[in-house]
Amino acid sequence: MLIVYDYDSNAILAEPLSDRQGHTITKTWQKINNVFVQRGVKPNLYILDNEISGELKTALAKNKIDYQLTPPHIHRRNAAERAIRTFKNHFLAGLASCDPKFPIAEWDRLIPQAVLTLNHLRNSRINPNLSAFAYLYGMFDFNTTPLAPPGTRVIIHEKPSQRNSWAYHGIDGWYGT
Repeated sequence: MLIVYDYDSNAILAEPLSDRQGHTITKTWQKINNVFVQRGVKPNLYILDNEISGELKTALAKNKIDYQLTPPHIHRRNAAERAIRTFKNHFLAGLASCDPKFPIAEWDRLIPQAVLTLNHLRNSRINPNLSAFAYLYGMFDFNTTPLAPPGTRVIIHEKPSQRNSWAYHGIDGWYGT
């Protein structure tokens, strides 16, 4: 999982990684960086762990973004380390609240909801009256998108054209955004 922390918005964004190859990390970083750029929060410096791939260095240079590497085993110098721990704790709390029959192999489908709910709980540094989510995305309409605990068992309605005439009108599913 790639976790990125933005200081000004106080937002924590996360995306799943299929592997730790340089091209995979770079592609995922570009996806997260595009969210910031589209929302008018263009980062000009990334502080990274003590490792970086050549592909990510190239992508950062292409986007005119500086980077710094933190020394190994000195996590207190990297604000992102605290954000990573915060995200892990929030995500694990969500996993712990899942229905016991939730297919744990589908854990990565719960990341968007974890990002959404965590950033609703964090105040923006630029405007403390807004959540980090509202600062980046605007106000969230809870009336159109109600939130339930992740991994909650639900029954998904099937239209008559999609089921047999004597079949149940719904199939089992799991809640996640």
